[in-house]
Amino acid sequence: MDKVVAFDLDGTLLNSADDLMLALNTLLEEIGIRKVNKNEISSLVGNGALAMIEKAFELNGKKIKEKTRLVKRFIEIYKNCFLKKTQLYPHAKNVLEDLYYKKIKMILVSNKSEFFVHKILEHFKIKVFFSAISGGDTFKFKKPDSRHLTETIKLLKIDKYNCTFIGDGINDAICAKNSSSNLILMSYGYSKDDINKMGADLVTNDLRDISKYLNI
Repeated sequence: MDKVVAFDLDGTLLNSADDLMLALNTLLEEIGIRKVNKNEISSLVGNGALAMIEKAFELNGKKIKEKTRLVKRFIEIYKNCFLKKTQLYPHAKNVLEDLYYKKIKMILVSNKSEFFVHKILEHFKIKVFFSAISGGDTFKFKKPDSRHLTETIKLLKIDKYNCTFIGDGINDAICAKNSSSNLILMSYGYSKDDINKMGADLVTNDLRDISKYLNI
């Protein structure tokens, strides 16, 4: 049986909050709405642009209109700043490289737009480690829908596998549990909820613990 390791991106491998906040606040400033701070919005990092915009409007007591236009503008802004401060978390590249050379099949399952997922993976030179990659717009569904994970695994064209999903919040937890996958949650991520209560098989702040958990 093949071992499959699935990774979330934002809050798991990638510390992207500052650049996402910059894009969001630039958008809010353009439309004359109060900027928000990281504490107010960081739990939605990784859930997609619309979720962040909707929360910002809610915090300002505003009703959101023209969602499509706002998301489009957010993406335009983000394209100019998505690599300003964004960095991989400690040990991320080394851990991916180690798993890759140990012949572990790895996939990337993110709610971030596929365009940015590929650009980021290429920028940090880690795309080569993944056998399949999906973003929030790859399918007609995304996390916490478990099909986001299972349909990405299908791209590997393997029949029998045991999957371990590494994420940082409730969407990842639900996705893993509903697909009968093992679950590792990173405690340094963006979750506002207690990740110790999400039924994870392991909660850690060190990506190097993945290999220990997998016993490889």
